[in-house]
Amino acid sequence: MMNYLKLILPAIFVVFIFALQTISMKLIADSGSTKTTWALLDKGKIISVFNTSGFNPYYFGSNDISLMLQNEFAESLPFGLINELVYYGSGCSTEVNCMTVSDALQVFFHNAQITIHHDMLGAAHALLGHSAGIACILGTGSNSCLYDGHRILSQVPSLGYLLGDEGSGYHIGRKLLAAMLNGTAPADISNSFAEQYKLNLSAVLHRIYKEEKPGPFIASFAEFAAQHIDHPWCNALVTSCFDDFIKLMLRHYVNTDKLPFSFTGSVAYHFRELLTGLLHSKGLSTGRFLSSPMEGLIEYHTSWVS
Repeated sequence: MMNYLKLILPAIFVVFIFALQTISMKLIADSGSTKTTWALLDKGKIISVFNTSGFNPYYFGSNDISLMLQNEFAESLPFGLINELVYYGSGCSTEVNCMTVSDALQVFFHNAQITIHHDMLGAAHALLGHSAGIACILGTGSNSCLYDGHRILSQVPSLGYLLGDEGSGYHIGRKLLAAMLNGTAPADISNSFAEQYKLNLSAVLHRIYKEEKPGPFIASFAEFAAQHIDHPWCNALVTSCFDDFIKLMLRHYVNTDKLPFSFTGSVAYHFRELLTGLLHSKGLSTGRFLSSPMEGLIEYHTSWVS
C-alpha cells in the first residue's frame, strides 16, 4: 500500500499543480460613492457579478475599507485562486489614494496582481473600448474626459459634490430639495414630494449636516425628478443641470464636435432621452449609454484586450 501511495502521490501533485495553472481568474471592480460592482471571470467567462458598498479613499483609510469588505465579501469567493484584480474607483486619482485601495485589497487577494485605475478610465474603457470619444459619468457625481482610444488626453477636474458635480444626481437632488424646503416649487409637485417622503426641515438638515454621506442622500431625490419628468417644472430643473454639465465640457474640450459623447451612470441612463435631445440641439452627437460601466468593462476585458 505504501509503495502504491509513493507512486500515485507525485502524479496527484502534478495534476493539482496543472489544475492551478489552468485557472485564470480575474476580478474586475467598479467602485463609486454608493456601491461597488464586482465581476469574477474565469478564462473570459463570467462566473459571478455581485455588489458591495462603495468607498472613496478620500474618506476611508485602508483599514476602514478592509473591515467593510470583510463584512460584505461572501465566504465562497475563491480569494486564493484569483490571480488578477483590476479595480476602477472614484477618488483613485492620486498615487496615495491608489495605494490606500491596493493595501486594503491585498489583505484578501494574496495571489493577485492588483491594478488600480481611476473610475474615469473605467468609464472610457466601458463606453469606448479602443475608439476615440468623450466619456462621461453622470451618477451620484459627475465627471468626463477626452479619450483617444488608449489613454485619457484631457479631463475637467472633478471637484466633488461641494464644488462641482454638475449634472449629477447630487446636483439635481440638491436643486430639487432646496426648492421643496424654501417653498419655490409648484404646489402640485411640492405636495407630491411631501406625500412621498414625509420629511420636514429639521429632519433633512440633521441628515445632511449631522450624519455621514450626505451626497448619496441628496442624490437619491433625483429619482423623484425622474418620476415627474413630464412635469414642466421638473423637466426644466433637470435640463438646467444637464446644461451646466454640457457648458463645462464645451468650455474644456475644444474642436471635438465630431466626437460622440457617451455616458454611463444611473442618472445619464434614466434621463438619456432628455440628454440626447439637449446634446443634439447643440449640434453634438451621442454614442453609448450604459446604466453601469460593468457591462462594458466585462466586454473590454474579455473581447477587446483578450
